[in-house]
Amino acid sequence: MIQADIDDRSRTGRIILKPNASWSWQANLGLLYTLVAISGSIAVGFLIEGVWIVLPYSLIELSALALCIYSCVRACNKQEVITVSEHEVFIERGIREPEQRWQYHRMWAKFLVKAPRHPWRSTVVAIRSHGDELELGSFLNDPDKEELISTLKRVVPADRYPSVTV
Repeated sequence: MIQADIDDRSRTGRIILKPNASWSWQANLGLLYTLVAISGSIAVGFLIEGVWIVLPYSLIELSALALCIYSCVRACNKQEVITVSEHEVFIERGIREPEQRWQYHRMWAKFLVKAPRHPWRSTVVAIRSHGDELELGSFLNDPDKEELISTLKRVVPADRYPSVTV
């Protein structure tokens, strides 16, 4: 998902990149609680019948499921913020707050679009400056990457369109 706030006159702005999340945290918790209720009632039923060994395995299974749901939701909440000012390009990555930051001088920064090496792969959008290259939106799908490319063309001056290479 891409959110862009671009000033077309000054060719500056902010682009926020987020992965597509199919379910909210509340929906994932609803699924987890439902599975806990079903598995817990089955485990308690076996416990009442004297087969106590089912209960620890049920708890281990539900703990592993909770950990998997948490890691998936956390991965879906990461984001990248690309801020293009008059003289610099800032890129920040993180989940709730920026955990990683990169700063490029706008005059030397070059946005690149690389064709996929394999038909199953996705297009790579990157920024390069002084030999340092950073991939942007690695978690985006192909239509979102196309939208990112068109948004980046709005911040790159028309005479510098060759810097957005395909």
